[in-house]
Amino acid sequence: MRPSRLPQLSRGRPAQAHPGLAGQTLETVKHHLKPFRQRSVGTRQRVQSLGHNGRMSRPRRGLIAPSPPVDFPVYGLEPSWAGSRWLESFGDRIGDPVTWVSLGHRSLDGGSTVLVGTFCRPLAAVGSRETLTEHVAGYACTALVNMTIPDHSEPLPDDFLRALSRLSRQHSETSEQWPLVSWRVDGRDVPAHVWRFAGGWAAVSDTGAPVALAAIGMGSDPDGLSLAAIGDGDTYHFDLGQPLHPDTLSAGLQRDGGYKNRYLRRTEFHADQLQLIHG
Repeated sequence: MRPSRLPQLSRGRPAQAHPGLAGQTLETVKHHLKPFRQRSVGTRQRVQSLGHNGRMSRPRRGLIAPSPPVDFPVYGLEPSWAGSRWLESFGDRIGDPVTWVSLGHRSLDGGSTVLVGTFCRPLAAVGSRETLTEHVAGYACTALVNMTIPDHSEPLPDDFLRALSRLSRQHSETSEQWPLVSWRVDGRDVPAHVWRFAGGWAAVSDTGAPVALAAIGMGSDPDGLSLAAIGDGDTYHFDLGQPLHPDTLSAGLQRDGGYKNRYLRRTEFHADQLQLIHG
């Protein structure tokens, strides 16, 4: 299991550092990383500067209430793709309307993992100084640098998380300059910008439709990725037409046997990561 991923949250309690995180507590990570205004449910990330902050935001008062049903199209890999699927996360604030949804996919042989994020254009919490593409790229870059952190029991090198945070931020701000690949979305060819790092990739596509899309993967290639709007969510083991609650995520994680059965596991640092460590 990824030693410093944050567990799924329930009952509105702050996330605790995973017991396997040697020498890097959640408070240490939070101290080093600049908070990001976007909040999410179900995040595992360690780097938080341009993505989700690893905590489930409490409702404004009272008991936790579910978020209303999603009222925009949500995208995942095309139906013909074979493998496991799950609801990865959603946001922003528990009880408020859902503004984005992330779906997870893992191939049958366990050799590839792809996350697909859908961001509703009218609802996305885009800052005054960023485009929607940059906003979505922030999510994608953060997810990628976290997905590619190797699993091992040793403490992470000093300033490694801070370096990843800076790298993620820098690349998200130039996402419209990333190389182009071609996607199929609902049967149409659309362009997507892609950034490759540490053996994985993050890609974003915004063609002016009601939603913008992000995909993050390892063990696969973003060029030729085929996405389609999902129906009722059955293949992802949740009901898209019902309110979303953190318990939905917890149940899915328990069903899948934990993060070790969802994500690729790598024990060695990639050359891109070593360059950050050694300068």
